[in-house]
Amino acid sequence: MLNQNLRKEYPNENHQFNLNQEVDVSKLQEDFQQNGYIKYKASEVDINSKLTIFNEFRELEKDPFSPSNTQRFRRYGNALILPWEKQKNPIWLPTTITDDGRELSGYDQGNNNPEHGSIRYFNALSDDVKSSKYLNSIIIEDYNLTFGLNDYYLPIYVGIHFVKLTSTCDQSLGISSPDCFHQDGEPFTFAHLLYRSNNIVGGENYIAHPNERNKRLDDVNNENIYSQFTLKNISDSFAVHDSSVCHYVSPIKKINNDQVDLLGERWMILIDYSLTKQKI
Repeated sequence: MLNQNLRKEYPNENHQFNLNQEVDVSKLQEDFQQNGYIKYKASEVDINSKLTIFNEFRELEKDPFSPSNTQRFRRYGNALILPWEKQKNPIWLPTTITDDGRELSGYDQGNNNPEHGSIRYFNALSDDVKSSKYLNSIIIEDYNLTFGLNDYYLPIYVGIHFVKLTSTCDQSLGISSPDCFHQDGEPFTFAHLLYRSNNIVGGENYIAHPNERNKRLDDVNNENIYSQFTLKNISDSFAVHDSSVCHYVSPIKKINNDQVDLLGERWMILIDYSLTKQKI
């Protein structure tokens, strides 16, 4: 059964590359359309949503598709947006129930991840986090920064990933997937930092020309790298238009300091948007 969240839509506040300030969304969207990517500050997380989301990240299961020597944890959910609705809200799609009672959500990345096949099933996001004010708000806020999707009278498919990388020592890397410059396969992907511990290095983001797709960092032509940056604070964000650029994030590594017992961690919410297609 579809679980539609009836939260009121929040006003679009924006730019100076800061969605918390009242500047026209259209300027940030214009930059996005012109450059193929944007780096900005998304809306702040309200305290109740923060508690719910942080609890979710603490409970994330190991990514079943990650190599055994990496520390990657993930949950996934999917939803629809109906562009013709005046009041837009994510319509959360039902999960798949396994024989042992686990809830899964399927993610189809097509042929855009050289490390995996098309469809992967991840542990589903909890109902609590799906009903959180911030997550439902940021899904619509991100959607309002996309362009071209409203040209078709079709529902918009939304994929929501909670991804945590951890590192226990300088020999234990938290590695994202795929570990190369890549395109995601969906027209738009937004990335929001929720937490980065102060005992790690790495987690540097790179945006590059599409010709660098499927290359490792050492193999990329530096002249084709458009931007390099590190998300450090909560709500630090970036977005990519998939056909315009490719992107990569470097592994995280815990540094040697007096915080011996503390994990190195990086928590991200990734949200992608695609057109649905009618099959007759």
